Amino acid sequence: MRNKQIKKLLCVLCLVLPVVLSVAAAAQSETSSVLDRVQKVEDPELGDLIRLAMENRKISGEVSREEAFEIVRKVTQSFAQIKLLDLQIEQIAHKAEATRGPAEMRYELLLAKAELESKRAMELANLRELAGIVPKLPLAEQPLETLNTYISIQMIGERLYVLDCQRPFIDFWAVLRWKLAGFLSEKETLDYLLGKLKDKDSLPIRIVIYYDPETKEAATELRNKIISVAKETNSQMDTEVRPQLITYTGSGNSTFFLRQGKITTFYTHAMQRPDGGPEPLVTGLVNPNDLEQHILWRLTMPKNVPLTFRIEHDQASASLTKQIADMAGAVVKRLGIGELVNVKTVLVEPVAEGAFLGRWRGESRGDVQEIDVRPNGICQVTMGDRFGKDKTPGAIKAGTTVSGRWFLTTNEMVIDIKDMSPHGADYVYRGYLEEDGNLIVDKGIIYPQGTFYVSGEPRQMILKKVE
Repeated sequence: MRNKQIKKLLCVLCLVLPVVLSVAAAAQSETSSVLDRVQKVEDPELGDLIRLAMENRKISGEVSREEAFEIVRKVTQSFAQIKLLDLQIEQIAHKAEATRGPAEMRYELLLAKAELESKRAMELANLRELAGIVPKLPLAEQPLETLNTYISIQMIGERLYVLDCQRPFIDFWAVLRWKLAGFLSEKETLDYLLGKLKDKDSLPIRIVIYYDPETKEAATELRNKIISVAKETNSQMDTEVRPQLITYTGSGNSTFFLRQGKITTFYTHAMQRPDGGPEPLVTGLVNPNDLEQHILWRLTMPKNVPLTFRIEHDQASASLTKQIADMAGAVVKRLGIGELVNVKTVLVEPVAEGAFLGRWRGESRGDVQEIDVRPNGICQVTMGDRFGKDKTPGAIKAGTTVSGRWFLTTNEMVIDIKDMSPHGADYVYRGYLEEDGNLIVDKGIIYPQGTFYVSGEPRQMILKKVE
């Protein structure tokens, strides 16, 4: 009897053993050895966290072997704890949903879930510190390199001047290109932004609201409404709404100066053309073929409108003056912003170029001590006592003589010697003649509308002709 039982057991083992061996082999193949698991981090998420922690620690200096061991251990422990808490919270949530018992039982489950969520939040904070990660926050600043949309909104009365920045987005305003989305009502603007915020391809997005002291409260209200739209579309993690006070624009005039059929205008920097072409828009003579680009740039630069195109001209340029006025009017009409832009022509008796030529010297303290104005826009400038106040890197030192360029308007000259200022734009020097023949020179900068703005000290220098 005993022999029969042994034979039956052996038969069963013969049948079962291959299956057991195959299962064991499969399990061994699915789970790597302990040594392999110690030597490698196969979980890509954990691997990224350890890598980030190592890289961020190395920024402040070399990481020793002992420090590396500690980083790996702490990050791994924190990661495992968070994963465990995730699973516990998920199980309690399912149990709470499925519970049909007394309300007290459901309350205890929800309380336990809240406690676990609190522990998880603390552990996440600990892991962020270990890995050197600053978390992404709702409605926080969106890095420029991550943007897919960049919008400028200017508060003008009851309406909003909305500009859409064109790619590429570069962290220097002079090379950005903007396209007018419209001069819109608040509702139209919010509808326009709703379309952007619902479109995942438009995110992340930065929205800048420009305001002046009179529209500050309205800008705050608009920001709150845009934030509400972002929350409704669940896009707040990829949305930045930044109010910004309007500064550094100009006098309200954007001027073209016409002499003998030639056009001159002024810029702060070399500007990117609205059409994206390779030739920038620069201070000096205007190519008539680029005139529309100059007009468009003034109208699509954030904060520039409202403005007046002021066309100062001599009698010889009357025909060209009309052409410029007609073109400006046509562009304004095409954009639908007639209420924001005026065109004004002003006949001016020009000062002859020869009146500025020669050597001029100041008899009192001033930023400029001497100017040698030569034909064809060439000049030499010797800097005077700069009152010791301008310590801007790149500013020309007192007593230094530098070469520069000078440009004629209708009755003044503007000198550019690449004299750096603390304002971003270079200082330029404007000169005009008094009745007694002295050259009056002001130091200033060119604002984006094309306006010369007096800046710095002294505000006026008097130079007399010495040759």
